[in-house]
Amino acid sequence: ADTTSRPDKFIGIHFFNPPQLMKLVEVIPGEKTSQEVTELTKDFVKSVNKQAVLCRKDVPGFIINRLFIPMVHEACYVKDRTGATLEEIDSAVKFKLGFPMGIFELADFTGMDVIHKATVEMHLRDKKVINPHPLVEKMFDEKKLGQKSGEGYYK
Repeated sequence: ADTTSRPDKFIGIHFFNPPQLMKLVEVIPGEKTSQEVTELTKDFVKSVNKQAVLCRKDVPGFIINRLFIPMVHEACYVKDRTGATLEEIDSAVKFKLGFPMGIFELADFTGMDVIHKATVEMHLRDKKVINPHPLVEKMFDEKKLGQKSGEGYYK
């Protein structure tokens, strides 16, 4: 926003993939974004039949990726430390926490390339964000990207 002549008109919107299925859109105003632009953006999101969530502070990963990305890495650590299988971890998340998909299922759906890039970028901007788990690195390097490549955590 600071590189524009109108930082009060600058705002971010983050649609989730695939946008035709995912209802949520993060709306990210900058420090100088006007309330009018924020409201117009929320109205736009509603007009395309989506649900807006306001990210009140522009942080790496916004809201959802700030939660989801560390969960992927922590799920890998749980697998390492407990010996739980992918299926057991995903089942626990779905049937105890009520998530519509397991963490590994969602990671395959999202893509290891996206998760790897998001993790690296978030960590560059905020050292509190975990570095990629070695398995995430390995899968990324081996191009086991999930659904888009036919293999990720699952085949």
